[in-house]
Amino acid sequence: MAVLLIIQIPISLFNLNNIDPQDNLFIGLASIFMLLSMTGIYWLNRVREGNVSSYIFLGVVMLVVSFSDTPEQIAIGRSLFVFMIPIVMASLILQAYSTFIFAAVSSIIISLLAISINESPNVTAMLSYFLIALISWMSSSGLQAALRDLRTINADLDQIVIERTNELADALTRERIESGRNQAILNSIADGVIVFDKQHVATLANPALSQITEIPVQTLQGISLDNFVQVKNIPHKSQQSIKDLIQKSEHSEINPRVEWGDKVLSASVADVHDSQTQETIGSVAVFRDITQETQIEKMKDNFVAVVSHELRTPLNAIMGHAEILREGVHGPLNEKQLSVTQRVMVNVSRLLNMVGDLLNEAQIRAGKLSVKPEVIQTASLLENLRIAMDKAVTDKGLELVTNIASDMPGELVGDPQRLQQILINLTGNALKFTQIGSITVSLNCADDEHWKIEVKDTGVGIAENELPFVFDAFRQANNLEFTTRQYGGIGLGLSIVKQLVELMNGEIQVTSGIGKGSTFTVVLPLLKEMKGA
Repeated sequence: MAVLLIIQIPISLFNLNNIDPQDNLFIGLASIFMLLSMTGIYWLNRVREGNVSSYIFLGVVMLVVSFSDTPEQIAIGRSLFVFMIPIVMASLILQAYSTFIFAAVSSIIISLLAISINESPNVTAMLSYFLIALISWMSSSGLQAALRDLRTINADLDQIVIERTNELADALTRERIESGRNQAILNSIADGVIVFDKQHVATLANPALSQITEIPVQTLQGISLDNFVQVKNIPHKSQQSIKDLIQKSEHSEINPRVEWGDKVLSASVADVHDSQTQETIGSVAVFRDITQETQIEKMKDNFVAVVSHELRTPLNAIMGHAEILREGVHGPLNEKQLSVTQRVMVNVSRLLNMVGDLLNEAQIRAGKLSVKPEVIQTASLLENLRIAMDKAVTDKGLELVTNIASDMPGELVGDPQRLQQILINLTGNALKFTQIGSITVSLNCADDEHWKIEVKDTGVGIAENELPFVFDAFRQANNLEFTTRQYGGIGLGLSIVKQLVELMNGEIQVTSGIGKGSTFTVVLPLLKEMKGA
């Protein structure tokens, strides 16, 4: 309508200067008709869908164009080009083919006007209209095809957006449900749980941790690892143990016990992985309050230490009197009496060994056992072992083989008492489980910085599934063919050996199989001289 007004107003003004005054009324009425028509078309387009209003609009445009100039100028003169406007507009606001309809209507109008003034129709103008219609049709067809493709793409995009929005909404709903479920699980766990990200900043903590550590939940959220271990006044060793554990330090212990105020906590850590990439994105730490269990263990250890110590005195007295009887101090004994006395001495000796093991275990647990290194002769280790074990091995019909490799130094630095205890315990363990064959004890260099003790027997062997537990306290391996309890002992010998080896910064390994015997290997640092000497 705006285009029509722009065209109509200057034409009307031009005509007002070139026509008779009596025609002014006609032109004014035509202008009013045009404005009213445009208003009606606009209203029709608002209330009804389709192309009806577009056809009416272009029809009115052609009608106005027909009366916008004299018949001579419209049919064969200057106003011929004005008919191109509805032809081109038809290709834009209607279907592409409609441009030919309005080209035909325009040709008919100028033909009728030419005939009415006795002029020949302007064939050139009519051909031009159809040429313009053809060009408009081609342009409009391509444009409409592009628009159809664009609408299709737009509709597809709208559908994709709707689907993605629904998927996102579902995912968020599932995430909220999962988060709520996880939070409920965390809240119900009695152990303290805290989750750290890759930067070791806490992202989640449960109320149990707040209760155990006496740190408010609000403070735990977003707390760094350094601040977490420093909030409460806990020992530096415990702080470092927690940091090493969470930061995966090579010095970290497995499930360390840490002091937290007046409490004792056990700590464990597991990595958190991305479910899709399996990349480590953080860690979760679990703290358990074991204060009561620790107190009970201390009470037990103290009780065992006291009882063991009190048992030594009467046992030593019994052993002393048995030796006096065997030596015939109070008169000679017959064969039966000597046999009874010997059995008493053997069993008292076993009891003394058990009591010694209990005392050693209690001392190790209490941290009271220390290593006192000194320079020792390498050969003396095996000589003292033979003095202690030769008779027991011979009495059982076995052979004790000892050897020192040529690459071993003549002198070592170590605690002779603890090294002798390791050798005797390992040899005694081999003796208990070997019925036929031999026990071989070897000393040799493992590398330039370590030496090793190797104790090999031809005994019953240990089942593969029992190997991880052979160094546990109060535990002995069992298998289907042999019940090892028949061999005596209380299951402390190997546990004590392992703890003594670790006290000396060494390590112990075992290889075995049912019916294949066992080989225990102790690797220790090779010290050839006293530090500071």
